[in-house]
Amino acid sequence: MKEYTSEFIRNVAVAGHGKTGKTSLLDACIYNSGAVKRLGKVDDGTSLLDYEAEETKRKMTIGDSLAVTEWKNYKINFIDTPGYPDFVGEVMGAMKAADSALIIVAANAGVEVETEKAWALAENLNLPRAFFINKMDREHADFQKTLDDIKAKFGNNVVPVQLPIGKENSFKGVIDLITAYTKISDAVKNDVPADLEDEVENARLEMLDIIAEYNDELMEKYLEGEVEDLDEKQIAEALAEGVRQAKVFPVFVGSALQNIGIDKLLNRVVEDMPAPNAKNYTGTNPADGEPIERKVTDAFSAQIFKTLVDPFVGRMSYIRVFTGDMKADATYQLIGENSEGQERISGLFTMQGKKQIPLEVAHAGDIVVTSKLTNAKTADTLCEKGAAIKYERIDYPEPMLAMAVSSTKKGEEDKVIGAITRQQDEDPTIKLVKDPATKQTILSGVGEVHLDILSDKIQRKFGVQMKLGEPRVDYRETIRKSVEVQGKHKKQSGGHGQYGDVWLKIGPNKEQTDKPFNVVFSESVFGGSVPRQYFPAVEKGTYETLAQGIIAGYPVVNVSVNLYDGSYHPVDSSEAAFKMATAIAIKKGVLAAEPILLEPIDEITVLVPSEYMGDIIGKLNSKRGKILGMDPKGKGMTEVKALIPASELYKYATDLRSQTQGRGSYSLKFSHYDPMPDKLAEKIIEENKAANAEK
Repeated sequence: MKEYTSEFIRNVAVAGHGKTGKTSLLDACIYNSGAVKRLGKVDDGTSLLDYEAEETKRKMTIGDSLAVTEWKNYKINFIDTPGYPDFVGEVMGAMKAADSALIIVAANAGVEVETEKAWALAENLNLPRAFFINKMDREHADFQKTLDDIKAKFGNNVVPVQLPIGKENSFKGVIDLITAYTKISDAVKNDVPADLEDEVENARLEMLDIIAEYNDELMEKYLEGEVEDLDEKQIAEALAEGVRQAKVFPVFVGSALQNIGIDKLLNRVVEDMPAPNAKNYTGTNPADGEPIERKVTDAFSAQIFKTLVDPFVGRMSYIRVFTGDMKADATYQLIGENSEGQERISGLFTMQGKKQIPLEVAHAGDIVVTSKLTNAKTADTLCEKGAAIKYERIDYPEPMLAMAVSSTKKGEEDKVIGAITRQQDEDPTIKLVKDPATKQTILSGVGEVHLDILSDKIQRKFGVQMKLGEPRVDYRETIRKSVEVQGKHKKQSGGHGQYGDVWLKIGPNKEQTDKPFNVVFSESVFGGSVPRQYFPAVEKGTYETLAQGIIAGYPVVNVSVNLYDGSYHPVDSSEAAFKMATAIAIKKGVLAAEPILLEPIDEITVLVPSEYMGDIIGKLNSKRGKILGMDPKGKGMTEVKALIPASELYKYATDLRSQTQGRGSYSLKFSHYDPMPDKLAEKIIEENKAANAEK
């Protein structure tokens, strides 16, 4: 592959809802460019881009793929993105690396949830956007209905620049509104069919009405009614200017599977979409956080937007070069989230799916891949020594589905955790933490499919199998009244015996302290009934026994314990004996002091489209939630805050997605502990008794 400088590079993230044909479209682009001799297809497993085992199995894109295409002396770095909501992090990475977005909409389905999300992600980055209405050959394909749907969702500056000829089985080509020719391929140009002349004329006028404001001469002729005299070149330039300013959003049409409209799409991408040198790039100085602006001609700087992990090859880092040139045999400064260092580049290549094409150098604006970087992670910055810059990190979504993870095979827990940790390099939306309270390892992901595919991946890559289950809730125990209780431990078995005897006052502690679990120990022994040297043993026995739980195996909190009396034996008493006596007294006392179970209460913040408010509030109420308030957030979204028991939140991410068609999200923070309803508490207590009986 020859070298391409910035003005001849286009970087396009291809996004949209699942099953709209994004991957098939790019397979057709690569095929039409002459890079391959056979048109790959997703359904028969021959796609160049969906090559991972999990992708071919499910016939869906799971991770970003680079689909480099050479077209008319331009290099187009297409990034194929997943359309399933669990993999939105991949879409976010692709958008950060791209200069424009091509959003695919199926003509038989219209605007769907992930269509809206793709638009929102691109809009937040102020990326130029275009639409491709795909699947015009499918049953129920309706171009006008789909176009109206797109306009209704995304505004009147959405403008068709092509019209289809026919639909469903009769779909056979597209009409270019700039040239007013029928184009089945660039080699064939026919007059507009007679039955479509009026439709073409009306659509052409609508297009000119929107794009004329970007060319003064074009506007003048348009206002004077000299439409027939409009120059084709002027129209194309005005369209390109509007697109590059992210003010005009063109709509193309075709069929990826039938390979209709693909050449025209490629032409418009190179003509309308911005080159990387059209803007400057802003980062910060890693030393003081001050903003830095760089031109493409400045010193080298780049950002890693994706990482692939292979147990044999190691890491493959996908890199967007922002400024300067990146060389295949150079050493660059690495600026990570919390670390700095150096990375040696051992080779550069571009990719068509998994096919690697070697490169000697990557110029500003290009997207390349390198392997075997030592410490670099996704979202890290690479730059020239002495010209440090740090680019804003990718703001990945917080995972909402938390599950307890373990190994299906005993003794392989460390292998499972190690495999997941390595996959975190590839997927920043995975979180893995050890819960010190429940002693479980908690794995969090975006959704159930996300974690299911993660399980398949680590089994394939690392030969270990993980097991997922419901996380244990971190309950607490406490007491409601005060008691006085004796604990005596006496044992004689030849030689020295064991003797310890304590009297304890046990009661609720309503004062907040810095003691573990807010348990306060004191002593008020009079007359030496318990020698002072045994006080530490009694205190230790108190803390250890309460920490283990009494009624359900959870720590007892908010308790005061006072040692006020007891007895000892001059020979048989020991620290161990008094510790045992204390445990007896604590267990007896807690059971007599009206123990109850406390459950953790979280504050949940749910962001949803306003039309789903009734369903969301109803679901929260059904989960024993207490609504705190609602706050409109604009763009038809409302934020709901509520208090809800942590035990009710298992798989709430799945419920929320189902209720809102994937448009809702939520975040959590711990609030406090509340007494648990008796019936629910009884169930937890019985489960604990059963578990202890099995031991």
